[in-house]
Amino acid sequence: MRNGFSMSSVTLWKDAMNRILETHQPVLPAKSVLPALDPGKDRRLSAQEDAKLCRVAIAIAAVFLDIDPEAIEKPNRSLAPVCEARHVAMYIAHVVFQVSLIRSGMAFGRDRTSIAHAVRRIEDRRDDPEFDARIGHLERLAHLVRSALLEDSARNWLA
Repeated sequence: MRNGFSMSSVTLWKDAMNRILETHQPVLPAKSVLPALDPGKDRRLSAQEDAKLCRVAIAIAAVFLDIDPEAIEKPNRSLAPVCEARHVAMYIAHVVFQVSLIRSGMAFGRDRTSIAHAVRRIEDRRDDPEFDARIGHLERLAHLVRSALLEDSARNWLA
């Protein structure tokens, strides 16, 4: 199946994590961001830190959907596959990484209503079992990335 979804989930996650780490600079400052990502704590990140989380979401979407991250980041309209990858990245940033619509909009170069539209489109498409399974894989990977950031602050991934 396209985009590597025929591999086992563990292998897929491991491969994606390795590709993200190889192709992207570290993304979050460990000390200032990691405690704020803890669901039990107050979440107050700077706009710069939220933008870095959005770049992680872009990297995840790019790897899984086989789209160039630079194409996802472009401010202009794009072909359907790029647009879908951008919507998925926006969804991950907002739903998994809890970046606000306003901050996501700033990071993606879009208005907050465009981010809300992208999140709604992904949520609406989750009625399709195949699409839901694919997005579920991405969400689990994003949660694993988030957990890894919480557990491994000494690594300073997001600087």
